[in-house]
Amino acid sequence: MHLSARLSDFPRPPETPPVFISGPVGTGKTHLAVAYLVQEIQKWGENSRVFIRSVDLFNKLRDSFRNNFGTPASEITESFSRYRFLVIDDLGTERDSPLVQEALYAIIDHRAGHRLPTVITSNFTLDRVAEHYGEFGERLASRIAGMGETLTLLGKDRRWQK
Repeated sequence: MHLSARLSDFPRPPETPPVFISGPVGTGKTHLAVAYLVQEIQKWGENSRVFIRSVDLFNKLRDSFRNNFGTPASEITESFSRYRFLVIDDLGTERDSPLVQEALYAIIDHRAGHRLPTVITSNFTLDRVAEHYGEFGERLASRIAGMGETLTLLGKDRRWQK
């Protein structure tokens, strides 16, 4: 994550953060999400604003089940549900399981119900989210779509361009 990211790095970015930023690998999804996070931090300070890769979030949850003395999964889910501004990066890269599906649904459902600003990046489209996340897929995609704008970034992988 590069906290040097700025919205001015993009031509005509939406003024308000889109809830879901999708597109192929390397098109700038994470960079744009971090630019919105930086804007939030500059405006309101660092407290209650967080960036996490979906892999890391769900590894924390899995670890909580493996370690009986660790933080309970419900506390982890609740903490990510309550951040003032949350970026979940690379949704769909985590290993899918019923735990992942249920936890993701709990976080998104809480954030949608409380109108908490959230930015999710993914190589998936919302249709693919609906397919990928099993019995929670359609509910997840619907709630994400209902939380605000979606944005698709197109183009070639910028990391490969010289």
